[in-house]
Amino acid sequence: MATLYQGINGPLSGRVGTVVGYMWKQRACLRTYRSHINYPNTASQQQQRDWFVAMVRFAAQAKQALRLGLRQVADEAGMTEGNYFVMKNKACFGRNREAAEVDYGRLQLAEGPAADVYFRQARFCDNEVVEVEFEKNTVFSRANGDDRVYLYAYAPALGSGVLSAPAERRSRRVAMRLPEQWNGLEVHLYGFVVDRSGRPSNSTYVGVGRVNCYEERGRYIPLNKNWNDFVNMANEANVEATAAPTADRPADDLVLPVVDIFGDPPEVP
Repeated sequence: MATLYQGINGPLSGRVGTVVGYMWKQRACLRTYRSHINYPNTASQQQQRDWFVAMVRFAAQAKQALRLGLRQVADEAGMTEGNYFVMKNKACFGRNREAAEVDYGRLQLAEGPAADVYFRQARFCDNEVVEVEFEKNTVFSRANGDDRVYLYAYAPALGSGVLSAPAERRSRRVAMRLPEQWNGLEVHLYGFVVDRSGRPSNSTYVGVGRVNCYEERGRYIPLNKNWNDFVNMANEANVEATAAPTADRPADDLVLPVVDIFGDPPEVP
């Protein structure tokens, strides 16, 4: 049974026949439904449903990120953040039933006028930690140092995502701890900014990587000409020092040169 508020011209709450009245964001809305739905379940309909389900599932997992990144534009369009995400990104989801095809690099999780930042390549560290450094966008001179920078990580294998805690723009670094069950999984990363007024920037696809699968961290020495000459000289000295002792040169006089391969390349005259 439906209830009328403020007379016949007021908002409707409840069902009248196939019409249902409800309130959404202080707005009186109506919707209809069919009592009988044809369900032939053809291959094309299955493909269409899978395509739609893939978008809705991603939007449901990214709910926290979408509330920050799409709330304003969604309100202006008169729809929810999830519906706006589907409308904005439906071309990024493929309709191949054999395998889910998603163009993760084109997905847009935030849209707005705030100044964004330049995200650098993500580093996957121990204990399921990922960190990303970023630089201030020099195009926007009025960007504030206390603007909040967020990361959103999505693991397709599990169909789940995680939003990071905010980092200030002035910190030039944002890091987040991923769930332990994500160890070894492929992860897609997105970043965006929310300024002090609550306005978001456009989101940026930071990249893809595997959790806890990082390169061995060490010091990599650039090999220039002077450094190559020094290495050759050191090798020749090692060969000479390790030669067999002779009567003119007893073993006690042999001194092995110390070569610090992790130091700065010495200047060769």
